[in-house]
Amino acid sequence: MKTKILFLLLFALISCESQLDTVPTNFVSTVNYFSNEDQLNKGLTGVYDLLGNSSLYGEQLLTYMSYSNDEAIFSFTTPTYLFRANFGYASNDAAITKLWDTLYRGIKNANILLEALDNPNAQGVSRSVKNDIKAQALFLRAYYFFMLVDRWGAVPMPLSSVKSAYDVNLASTPIAEVYAQIVNDMKEAESILPQASKLGANSSGRVSKNTAQGVLARVCLSMAGFPLYDKSKYAEALAWCTKLIETGENMLNPSYEDLFMKQARDEYYIQENMWEVEFYGNYQDSYTEGGYVGIRNGLKAGNGLEYPGYGYDFLRASKTLWDKFQYAWFDARDYYSKDLRRERNIAAYYWEGGSTDNQNMYKIYQTRTKMENRYTRWPAKWRREEETNLPRFKNGNGTNFPLLRYADVLLMFAEAENEVNNGPTQAAYDAFNQVRRRAYGTGYRVNSVTVKSKGSGYRTGNANAPLVTFSENSFSNGASAAQAYSYISGGQLSSVTVFNKGAFYTATPPTVTITSVDGFGSGATATANVEPINPEEADLQPGLSKEEFLQEVMDERARELAFECLRSHDLRRWGTLIPTIQELGAVGADAPNSVIDFYLSPAANISEKHLYYPIPSSEMATNALMVQNPGW
Repeated sequence: MKTKILFLLLFALISCESQLDTVPTNFVSTVNYFSNEDQLNKGLTGVYDLLGNSSLYGEQLLTYMSYSNDEAIFSFTTPTYLFRANFGYASNDAAITKLWDTLYRGIKNANILLEALDNPNAQGVSRSVKNDIKAQALFLRAYYFFMLVDRWGAVPMPLSSVKSAYDVNLASTPIAEVYAQIVNDMKEAESILPQASKLGANSSGRVSKNTAQGVLARVCLSMAGFPLYDKSKYAEALAWCTKLIETGENMLNPSYEDLFMKQARDEYYIQENMWEVEFYGNYQDSYTEGGYVGIRNGLKAGNGLEYPGYGYDFLRASKTLWDKFQYAWFDARDYYSKDLRRERNIAAYYWEGGSTDNQNMYKIYQTRTKMENRYTRWPAKWRREEETNLPRFKNGNGTNFPLLRYADVLLMFAEAENEVNNGPTQAAYDAFNQVRRRAYGTGYRVNSVTVKSKGSGYRTGNANAPLVTFSENSFSNGASAAQAYSYISGGQLSSVTVFNKGAFYTATPPTVTITSVDGFGSGATATANVEPINPEEADLQPGLSKEEFLQEVMDERARELAFECLRSHDLRRWGTLIPTIQELGAVGADAPNSVIDFYLSPAANISEKHLYYPIPSSEMATNALMVQNPGW
């Protein structure tokens, strides 16, 4: 059972409800609000709770505010949403303002709690308990500052609660000083926080020592890139990654697909999903802590209220991301991938049919022609049909969202090791190849399917071709199962093409089942043929230069971390955001008319000013010391 983070009303009592952009008229001391351990823990919940706010990972950061990059295009045509994804926004944009306000609300809540920990009225609370709460609050405050400085550059840095009207006029703190405070706070927190192994199997909703080490590595890599370019931070990032790896507590889940199936099923794998935003409930119960994971960043299923679950048509995986899964061995005459992450991240199907009674939804698999012209496919890392908390609700579910995974740590280690040593070492290759090998799976894969009986009476057409399924592999819940298309000619099954070879099978081939989807046709049978998976075939081969290895890391992060809201951050710190968006426009020049503008508009609109968000106009109007970001 995941931790139930309930909405906290405590801070509504504090008169300075809005953030830096509102001048308060009176002030209430925090002393009387915290007098025991339970109240302090509720205060801590109020700091965590903002992560799941609709302005952050509850909605906005899952969709239009995280996909101005090359992994996805935002295809929802309502202008106010579209402008945020194609660099058409202005300083009065409501979502940008809400993100700013929410992050500062998290900082305010943390400041209040940190001051309350020294409250003499908090009798009977042990120093160890206070230290643990302080460490979490310090880390979260630093994380919110990190999100601010990463998106806005120099920002105000209040380190205490508002106590007078003068406190709302704060000048921006230089970027280097903001980062220095972030690092100091996170280091102090890291020294106190317990190891993840001490917190239990369902603890990824709260920060641990492991989490702090991994996020510190991310912060240091950010400092090593744009805009500070402090190259000394590569060594610090490497040190934090090394410290975390050497604990031996973290590891990759053997199945990439299983990680996200677990999140849909409200299960945990804290060895890899090290820190998650926790959501809970299905809105048919007493909890209202749901999010939109897999709803607004997943498969299209417009009528799938009950099954497979409603899915908005907000995002499309970009052709650029699709192309990154084609390695050197890729045969352009075929379109399968040995990398199991491709079909998990970019679905080969979407949901169609159904009606207001939620009946008769069916999968539409893409034809070979559409597979080769991959401009319009949907992201599918989180799939609503895998949810087990029923009934499903249109606008909310309990699927967690990952903020830090161990695979990310391994790739950060590889990147930092390459930079520190002016080229890739064996340790850098080993860390990189751990991630790549997991992507291929182990055991056996389905190599091909042989038609044994063609049957009769089948109808042609993409929606009518019989469904091909394979019996479960040796991994639980059928994770990384093979996928295939069927082809009909003259009412008979003429062939079956495997496009996802799967993994984790034994030497005994899985059973193939041919199922009519429209009630027409029967009698077709087929058998699968398998081949062993050689782990070394996934490896990045040695001999690369520093620049070549970095490019491999950049591409591998796109493949591994797709749709986890890190791509724009990575492109910005690498100094490649603008050319990447411009290249996306070139890639999309031949896209179908239905999506071409979603490729071309960002490329046409982006400029240097978009490296940072504008300071919200409401903040400019009320904070006398605020200076607008360049170009806005």
